[in-house]
Parts: sequence; C-alpha cells; structure tokens
Amino acid sequence: MYFLLALVFTWPLVLGLTRDVPWDLGDSLLNLWILGWGADHIVRFLGGELDAFRGFWNANIFYPAPLTLAYSDHLFALAFQIFPVYALTHNLILCYNLLFLSTFVLSGLGMFLFVREVTGSPRAAFVAGLVYAFAPLRVPQFSHLQVISSQWMPFVLYGLRRYFDTRRMRPLVGATVALVAQNLSCGYFLLFFAPLVLAYALFEMLSRGLWRDLRVWGSLAAAAFVAILATLPFLLPYVELRQLGFKPRPLAEVAAYSADVYSYFTAPVESRLWGGFVRAFPKSEADLFPSFAALLLAVAGVVPGALAAWASVRDIPTPSGTLRKVTYVLAAFLGLYGVLAVLILAGYGFNSIGPIPISVRNLTRTAWLAATTGLFLLAFSPRARAFASTSVRSLWGFGLVAAFAAFVLSLGPVIRTLGEILTDRGPYLFLYSYVPGFDGLRVPARYGMLVMLFLAILAGLGAAAIERRWRRGGIVALVLGLCVLVEAGAAPILVNGMGPEADYVTPPAQMSQIPPVFPFIKTLPRDSVIAEFPFGQWTFELRYMYYSTRHWRPLINGYSGNFPLSYQLMAEALRRPTQNPERAWQALAGSGATHVVLHQGAYKEAAEAAAVVDWLETRGARPVANFGTDHVFALPRPPAYAKGVGSLFP
Repeated sequence: MYFLLALVFTWPLVLGLTRDVPWDLGDSLLNLWILGWGADHIVRFLGGELDAFRGFWNANIFYPAPLTLAYSDHLFALAFQIFPVYALTHNLILCYNLLFLSTFVLSGLGMFLFVREVTGSPRAAFVAGLVYAFAPLRVPQFSHLQVISSQWMPFVLYGLRRYFDTRRMRPLVGATVALVAQNLSCGYFLLFFAPLVLAYALFEMLSRGLWRDLRVWGSLAAAAFVAILATLPFLLPYVELRQLGFKPRPLAEVAAYSADVYSYFTAPVESRLWGGFVRAFPKSEADLFPSFAALLLAVAGVVPGALAAWASVRDIPTPSGTLRKVTYVLAAFLGLYGVLAVLILAGYGFNSIGPIPISVRNLTRTAWLAATTGLFLLAFSPRARAFASTSVRSLWGFGLVAAFAAFVLSLGPVIRTLGEILTDRGPYLFLYSYVPGFDGLRVPARYGMLVMLFLAILAGLGAAAIERRWRRGGIVALVLGLCVLVEAGAAPILVNGMGPEADYVTPPAQMSQIPPVFPFIKTLPRDSVIAEFPFGQWTFELRYMYYSTRHWRPLINGYSGNFPLSYQLMAEALRRPTQNPERAWQALAGSGATHVVLHQGAYKEAAEAAAVVDWLETRGARPVANFGTDHVFALPRPPAYAKGVGSLFP
C-alpha cells in the first residue's frame, strides 16, 4: 500500500523511472554523481578488485584537491542499497528513482512496525506510517535525497522496542544495523538522531525499571560500540578536511537556514491544497507545516494519555495548610508562564497591560521562570511528582518531549517568530559551539524531520485511541491518515526541472541521453585530467559531474557543498577566458589538465565560442576529436607556464 501510494504521490515519475529525475536538475545531479561513485567502488570491490576503495575519498572533481567526496554527504548506505541494480543496468537514474521511492515505502513500513508494536493495532500503525512517510515537508526536499532518506529512524526505535519486549539479541542487532544505515545515509541525521536514540533507550529502561540490570547495560553498550566503530571511518575524512583549513559554517549562515516559529504554519508552495493559503512565513528550507490531520491525530494521542495519567494520581493526597496553598500558587504560576511562553513564541509579546508596565517579551527569562517554578512544584507536591513520573514513563510523554525538543532545536541558534528575534541564545547555539560536527551543518531546520518522526508516533497513538473509543473509529482514523496525503500532495510533481540560463544556452532537460563525447573520454589515457568549458557555471558543472560517471577521469570542474580555494580562483580566471587570455592560460596550464572539452553549443554567441577555440589553438592546444558541437583538445605542458602558477594559487 505504501508503494502504491508513493507512486500516486510522486506521479508522473513512474512513467519515466529510467530517464526522468524527480524535481530539479540541481542537487539531484550532485547526488546522482555521489551514488555512482559509491556504487562503482562497491561493484569493483565485490568483483574482485580488492584495492577498489583506495583513494575512495579523493573523488574525481576539483582535481587535484584531496577528499573531495567529503565536501558533501557521502551517501554510502544509499549506494550500497542500489549497487545490485547498478551492476546489472549501469542506469543511475533508475537507481536514483528506486531509492527515491523506497524512502516513502521504508519510512511508512518502519513506522508501521513500531506503532503496531506499541499499540497492537495494525490500522493505527498504518495511519502512523502515512503521517511519517508522506509528511508535507518532504516535498520541497525532493532534490535532497539524503534529507528524505530518514527511513531507518523508525526501524531503530522498532528494534529497540522489540529488544526490551523480548530481551533477545536479534532485534538489538537489527536496531544497530538500522542506526548505522541511517548514519551513513545523511550526516544531518547522524548528529540529530543519535541523542534521541540514547534518550529512547533510557526511557525504555526507566519505564521498565531496568536501571540495575547489568546485562541490559552491557548489551546496549556493545550495540553503541559497534555502531560507533562502523560509523567512525566515514567521519574521519570530514575531520581531516577541517584540519586542512575548511572552516565551520558561519553562525549567521546557520541562523539564516534555521526555522522560524511560523515555519510550522507554512505549507510548501507546491502543496495543491494549502500551498496558496497556509503560508505564514515563507523561508528557505523551512516549509515545515505538518498538516492539520497529523496535528489532530497527535492531539488525540496526547490528551487521553494525559487524562489517564492524571486520573491515576488523583487519589494521592495534596499537602495541607500553607504548603497546599503554595502548591496551588506554584501550579497557577507554572500555567501562567506556559501561556506567556506560547504568546511570546506566537509573536504576541507585550510591554504593558494598560498603565501597568509588565514586559512579556523575553523568551529566555520566561522559560527559566517556568522551569524554576516547575521544579519547586515537583519538590512540594507529591501529586505533581506522581503525574510527572507517570507521564515520562509513557510513550505519549516521551514522544511529546522529543517532538518539542526537536522543534526548539530546529529554530537554530537565533530563535525568531515572523522574523523578529526572540533570543539570540537558542539551545542549538550550545550544540554549534561545543558538540563536534554541528558547526559544519548549515540547516538546523532539518530537525523538522525529527519533529515529524515523533509526531507520527503520537498520531499512531491517537489513531489507536480513536479506534478504541468509537465503533467506527478505525475508519475515522484511516480517513484522517489519508487526509495527510491530500494536504501534502503535490502531484503531478516536477521532473527534470530547470530554469533558463542567463549567460549560456539552456541545456536540454533530458539527462538519460549521454552525449557521445563522454564515452570517448573513457578511451583517453587513464592519467588524463579533463577541463570542460563553459567553466564555473553550476548548471554545467553538475552535468559534467553526472556525465563523468561514464568515464571517471579526473575533472578540474566540480560542484559540491564546499569548494576548495584552488577551484574558486580558477573559476574566476576561466569563466570568461578571453577577457584576460594570458591569466586564463596560466590558470589552465597550472591546473594539471591534459585535455579540454569545449561544448561550443553552450555559448549563445558563436563569436564567443570561436574566440575560446582560438584562445586554445594559438597556445598549442591540439584538436583530438569532434562530436558535433563538442570538441576535445589535448593540451601542451610547456614548463614556462608552470612557473606562473604560484602567483595565481598562493
């Protein structure tokens, strides 16, 4: 069912699985190249080439810069998923599309298994899978395969739940494998999800009273050790890049790609139902509206649980006399501070009530006052302690706290509502400042996927509660689950999307037809290094990378999440080589390139293309082959030019 719904949700992709790229031809092409690089190495290794992974991190872009694969996510787990199909077909677009569809199917299946385990209701579990697999925030991330590859997270929770239910090692092994798969699918979720896995394991131990069980501690420690051991080799190249001079993401950039409070009231513009209405605060990478149906189901999961927890502690006597009055006052103030915090987050802070100067604008102070009041209330009230204990031992309580924590962290280091700063010291700032790896991440708003993970669990609990409460409750819950698809639906989705080029001829949108020049490059000597023109224009750079999967010769060109200084300087010199021909030639000759591929048809003006040909030939470049408007030149290597490289690349 999830597979069939995924085909509908991504229509018309199924009609072109072997030729069409979902969404746009931007980061999708980068991910296609990364997947091809990984799958090719896996196939070669399994084919008997035991040294196939030597130089794995030194991918064929930005030659001769090292560790270029680590400029973005390595996607190794995804490459491992597709290597059998790649080995049989060598069709990367087919492999990519199968992965793309699998993220929906596996996300739904993993959530189904977990919620069925905790509720015993397959129908409620199916609804929870719908909420997670087809969350609206996935749609604007369609070109970021690594971001929608969050499918292993519910499998981790499922494996842990099964382990605690059965105490058998096989589910724990499954949870460990799923965690490693998630770690090696997306660097963001490696850092975002790991603390919540630890929190969930501790929650299960707390709720089951297993604090003193050394066997459980030992098993979990062993699983954590294996997961770290399997993940660590894929982290070290990123550490080495930092040592080579790659700087942390600037704090201002991280803040710019954080969610706003009202991002959760902003549906993707592509949503056919809400895209023109629920747009409270549009912001890059922050269309995080979870859908009304998901919110309603989550409320249905929390409220009965909270009421049941309160009913279980109502018989506990309250303190008498003055202490009783103190607890009531503390409870009232806690409620007041909670309301004030919500008002501030919603953008309704104020400086006075009539003539009375009362400031309700400082979110940090209000949060600290609420926390302090809550601690005093727990200290003075046995009933409050019992209610808190019952809540934190329940799945609805854990899910609510985890969803709220992910929500707050998604707001980044500077918490804003409707663009107005509430505090410049959000909890994410601590992670950015003190936890290794977080200062290399650009988009805290991607915590929104963790919000949806726990919201889907709460929605599953809500669906189960509705099913139990009413005779036709299961059907009602199922209809609400299907409403999530309607609210998020963007079909027919964009495929092979691209905008017009301002400076060059817009290339064709169809990527499945490989121009003959690229298979020819494979016939060049193995030590050949290629420079392709036009140079430095990302639309073309991404295409050169994708087409290089047919030859894997090193490229001077490239595009990724980071750029080495050498490439930036070279792009400056080679973007318009005829404007300063001598400087451009020095840059090209000093780059290490042995061949130039000139795509003459990419230039709008024939005169400009002819000038580039003349620039090459007058400096000794020798024509090697022509394929229509694609020309291959062999470059000379006169030592005179090598001496000038130092001034360009200090």
